[in-house]
Amino acid sequence: MPKIKVLLVDDHKMVREGLKSVINSRDDLKVIGEANDGEEAIEKAIKLNPRVVVMDINMPGVNGIEAAKKIKEAKPNIRILMLTMIENEKFIIDALSSGADGYLYKDADITELITAIRRVAEGEEYLNKEITEKILRYVAGRSLTSHNDGKLSPPPLTPRELEIVGLIAKGLTSRAVAEKLFISEYTVIKHRKNIIKKLKVKNFTEVVSYAILNGIIS
Repeated sequence: MPKIKVLLVDDHKMVREGLKSVINSRDDLKVIGEANDGEEAIEKAIKLNPRVVVMDINMPGVNGIEAAKKIKEAKPNIRILMLTMIENEKFIIDALSSGADGYLYKDADITELITAIRRVAEGEEYLNKEITEKILRYVAGRSLTSHNDGKLSPPPLTPRELEIVGLIAKGLTSRAVAEKLFISEYTVIKHRKNIIKKLKVKNFTEVVSYAILNGIIS
């Protein structure tokens, strides 16, 4: 089986070296390149075409959020996992809106990091329960006056799709949702993609935001 190719982006060499050692110790993962800042990340992502870019946000020059946007514009199939110390909700939402497929704090344990890389590589978004709850609290506290002074039209989602939105909003992974609903993980992933397409949003975080703002979930 081909290994998942990973590009590491962080302005601290010691951090990159540590991550590289951990990632390369897994049989299914391989670091194929490193970058010191956002500008170099864009260049190497285009040149090396990794499956996953593991990238910090706070870097000199072009930051991770700006780099994520440029990488996605040039190579939409590249998956991006933000690995950062920044816990601000707005930064999380900005990162996801700019193309990041996952967000993880640097103090996460090694097992979670590896899981996040694999999940993102498989086409899922990765947000753990802590980050998901942080985003939900932020979105729930926003004023609805900017949304046409009221709720938007009900989304064209089926009962099953609404059920999946609700479960993922609680922090469940696609695998956990599949087990709870007694369906395959592939079916859950397919539903996720259909929901994003129906609501015409960029990612599942925006799906959850939409659902909260419209009273679909609380």
